[in-house]
Amino acid sequence: MASRNRSGRRRTAALAFFVATVILLNYKGFLTLPSFEAAKPDRPELSLAPTCAPTIDHLRRSAYGLTRDVVYQKRCVRPVMDKKIDTQIVSQNPDTLIKDTQIVQLDQACEGWTEPTCEPITLKVPPPYPQEDYSPFLFGVATSLDRLNESLSQFESWLGNTHAQLLAVITDPGDEHKYEAVTKEFHRRGVEVAIKDPWNKAITSNEQHFAIVRDLLQHVTPKTRWVAIVDDDTFFPSLYPMSQILAKNDHKVPAYIGGLSENYDAVKHHGYMAFGGAGVFLTPALLRELDPHLEECLKNEHVPQGDGLLKQCIYSKTKTKLTVVKGLHQLDMGGDMSGFYESGRLPMSLHHWKSWHQAPVDKMVKISEFCGSCFLQRFAFGSDTVLTNGYSIVQYSAGLESVDLNKMEGSWEGAHGFDWSMSPMRAKMDRRLKKSYHLVDTEVIGKNIRQIYIHRVEEDIPGPGEKSGDPKSPGPKIEEMKDEVIELLWEL
Repeated sequence: MASRNRSGRRRTAALAFFVATVILLNYKGFLTLPSFEAAKPDRPELSLAPTCAPTIDHLRRSAYGLTRDVVYQKRCVRPVMDKKIDTQIVSQNPDTLIKDTQIVQLDQACEGWTEPTCEPITLKVPPPYPQEDYSPFLFGVATSLDRLNESLSQFESWLGNTHAQLLAVITDPGDEHKYEAVTKEFHRRGVEVAIKDPWNKAITSNEQHFAIVRDLLQHVTPKTRWVAIVDDDTFFPSLYPMSQILAKNDHKVPAYIGGLSENYDAVKHHGYMAFGGAGVFLTPALLRELDPHLEECLKNEHVPQGDGLLKQCIYSKTKTKLTVVKGLHQLDMGGDMSGFYESGRLPMSLHHWKSWHQAPVDKMVKISEFCGSCFLQRFAFGSDTVLTNGYSIVQYSAGLESVDLNKMEGSWEGAHGFDWSMSPMRAKMDRRLKKSYHLVDTEVIGKNIRQIYIHRVEEDIPGPGEKSGDPKSPGPKIEEMKDEVIELLWEL
């Protein structure tokens, strides 16, 4: 009897030791227990699928990443140029935008698709911006060669074939042998760039955003009127609106022009200055005043940020003060930026579009080549839908009467602290009351322009704490759900 008890105790002890060992190993990360992966939308590789008709085959591009089957609709837009139109006012259209949809099988030669009769929608838009020569502008950016290259398409969008100059000071050593090839590619895309090493290699990358003042001064020509310091993710939808504002200032005298952060905490911390991501505009006269003091400012002004160093040096060594331009956006906000873009307010500049939030800005503004300030112009359709040109199509389930479109939706994180800079504002909407199709691509097709707006399956999957609808009618499985595509063809 005693022997059996001892044997039982040994088995119990061994089992306890085994369980404890498993728990310990799992806690330490040495053992991975089985897990069941959550269901995902069905997004197959479509490159080997049977050929589709040319007018629909673009939907199978890997960059779109669409589900196997999609809900598709195409509408044609016939723009009417109107010089007097106020693009800040929401244009009303009694017609519904989202009408006859088709289910298209992208992996099966696009079965289910038939060429729709493209009933045109007439929309009033402003004329294109006038063609201007921007050679009096010199832009400077301090960045790594990789980050410069990553933003080539965006630089091409706002600098290509404008004759404005771009000076890139490369902050990371080791890529000097690539300068020539990168320069040639920028030139091929219409961007007149010069790439060089910093004059002072002993300072930090952030300090290079200030030290570039000397590099820019060395590249000033008798034709240069305005010099701008930008980040590699500063983006101007067009140089025309900013050039019109700068034309009201005297370029022959020292000038310091820019925008504050929208974030009041950032302004309190960094002070009253032009925030670099929004674009900082200076005159050659101010550069000449600053140049003799650069070493002293780098040594004595204990500020880690380049735009902060610039502010301190300007305020301590010159009599020039900041001129604030509304519309130059630092965009110190993260997360869902739909409220900003859907507000109907035309920005002079954008920032953080590839980090704090994601936005295909070069594709978004493509439409402005044809109708100027129609970028982000809003058009209401029927009783529940708004097109924000170049950004989104939104259906409001409670109708347009439930939304004050004159106020900016505080959709981003911590939006309650931004009233001072972004008002009038309204609260963030429950996403279940707002079905959004976001622009993913814009392409010139002959004389026309095609925009692709997509509503992803993921946007219909309940988030943490959200109810999944009627439990008695749970709806389709995730892997059976379909992305939805609206294609707008602007007939120009």
